Amino acid sequence: MSPEIHQRVRQLFAEALELTEAERLPFLQTACAGNSEVFGKVAQLLAAHVEAGHFLEGEPARPQRIGRYVVTAELGRGSMGIVYKAIDPLIGREVAVKVIRLQLLADGKEAAFLREQLFREARSAGGLFHPGIVVILDVGQEGDVPFIAMEYVDGPSLSQVLAARPRIDSDESLQFLQQTAAALDFAHAKGVVHRDIKPANIMLAKGVTVKVADFGIAKITSSQRYTKTGATMGTPKYMSPEQVDAKPLDGRSDQFSLAVVSFEMLTGVQPFEAESFTALAHTIAYGPRPSACAANPQLPAGVDQVFYRGLGKLPGERYASCREFVAALEGALTARVPGAQNVPRDTVPPLQVTREVRNRRMRPSRYIVGGATAAMLFVGAWVGKVGNKRLANPPAASQKNPPAADQQAAAPSDVPVIERFSADSESVQPGGLAELNWEVHGVADVNIVPDLGKKPAVGRARVQPAAPTYYHLTATNAAGTVFKEVYIAVNSLLSLYLDGERKLHRRQFDQGLAALRDAGELGELHAMLALADIYGQDGEGHRRNDKEAFYWFSKAAIAGSADGMLNLAICYYTGAGVDADDQLAAKWFTNAAELGNSDAILNLGDMYEHGKGYDKNLGKARDFYRRAAMMGNKEAKKRLAELDGRSQGRRQTN
Repeated sequence: MSPEIHQRVRQLFAEALELTEAERLPFLQTACAGNSEVFGKVAQLLAAHVEAGHFLEGEPARPQRIGRYVVTAELGRGSMGIVYKAIDPLIGREVAVKVIRLQLLADGKEAAFLREQLFREARSAGGLFHPGIVVILDVGQEGDVPFIAMEYVDGPSLSQVLAARPRIDSDESLQFLQQTAAALDFAHAKGVVHRDIKPANIMLAKGVTVKVADFGIAKITSSQRYTKTGATMGTPKYMSPEQVDAKPLDGRSDQFSLAVVSFEMLTGVQPFEAESFTALAHTIAYGPRPSACAANPQLPAGVDQVFYRGLGKLPGERYASCREFVAALEGALTARVPGAQNVPRDTVPPLQVTREVRNRRMRPSRYIVGGATAAMLFVGAWVGKVGNKRLANPPAASQKNPPAADQQAAAPSDVPVIERFSADSESVQPGGLAELNWEVHGVADVNIVPDLGKKPAVGRARVQPAAPTYYHLTATNAAGTVFKEVYIAVNSLLSLYLDGERKLHRRQFDQGLAALRDAGELGELHAMLALADIYGQDGEGHRRNDKEAFYWFSKAAIAGSADGMLNLAICYYTGAGVDADDQLAAKWFTNAAELGNSDAILNLGDMYEHGKGYDKNLGKARDFYRRAAMMGNKEAKKRLAELDGRSQGRRQTN
């Protein structure tokens, strides 16, 4: 294993340890991106970790001092480090000292680089002097471990409060949220984004005064831990869609996270739940925006409209600032609309805003979410943006020109009612079709985006989403506008591959092979390699088929898989499933060798040793064997010893 691969394995292993066991496989499938060598090594380490029951040989004893600070107690610990309560002996002040365990993220030079960047970020955040932000007092290093000394907050975190009473009443929630929003907007005005807003980072001095903690620490852990692996940072259930996609962030990302915290405070439940990190990220980026009123029926109906905007999938959909979001939430919570709780959810009009804002929002916008998590295979979709206003009644006519009686009778007095808007399937395979059905009363036609546009008030239509997609229906009359969303998931290629593997395991051979073939044709590397391995030997439910194996190795090689390249070269070298061709074998062995595959390097040595594809050259053969042997290839060590033995024998004979 090359040094680069070894370092990659260590990084992924450390990251996987921070996830639950259920989350680890999807994370590895995504992060390894078809590199079976890395995947296998990390999987072996994780299996050994589970069997042993622990990775570290116990935690170190609590230190007596960290730098000049005298430790008096441990306040808490997390995946990144431990927080201690301590005394600054120079001035007798209580402080909190956070020890950052960068060694869990990297080794050697990279850890040193991360340490320096952490100090720069901490110094930058240290300039945030605001009553709602925990002040960073000092940075330093104890041995090989960096630490940050900060203001000690005498009081619980919001996380501890929520653990004791999951639902907080609206008045108290608004007090906490207003203070938090003010602190965040102050930081955003200074160009600092928190990146990890969650209940654990909202401290409550004396139980009432908000102090936002960990400014500057979240950024360093995000920018280094996950940009290299293609995943994302932040506490998963509070991440914004742009964090899921590893895109640049601004203050509106913190606003999304604050909206998640607000939802949890007012309802007692978290808005986004899933069984794995991959599924959770998918839900945040593409899942329907949840209803707070459904989770807590005591909330006024207008609260859902505020969360619909605060949890917008695109930053541009959200409020201009955190304080604006909280102000809108306060307006919805304090509104008292008679009978509002008895109105069907689909008919509740959005909060009123100015005509200028409404007109700006009526333009459609495009969602583009893609790439990084590896883990993850998302593609963007067109989604219509909702006008955020109950439409005003037509202006009253003057006394000189009163409206006709029949015109007065025709004017609707109620907003439209969406009787039904649904899909016949909540998920489809890539390229699959689904049917939308709708029935709306009080209007002649509706608008459905993306793809469909203006349609009669009652109808159905076939759709073929290329990616997970919201279908958004809007109905408008003179009394108001209503909307409803339908979400159709498009199964990821990874899930299609895993479905095929499950079916094979259940001895459903035809269905399993079909699912793997579909995934492979659509570009899923694991499926390509699995099919090549299956057809490369006899087994239950299939016969060996070298031509089929060659086909799938070819697709994997062209897609960039080192294993695919290696095995394609072997097919050309041995004539399995294709006419033997030493020149093409040498080409694909070379491509795989350039990606660090030690077996490919070994085989190049074999070709030089036997004069196949190249002129016979024992010196070059020895060089290739030596390279592969240095990477731990046992066969290469054996070949190298044999060559050296034959050379020594010839010298003795001469």
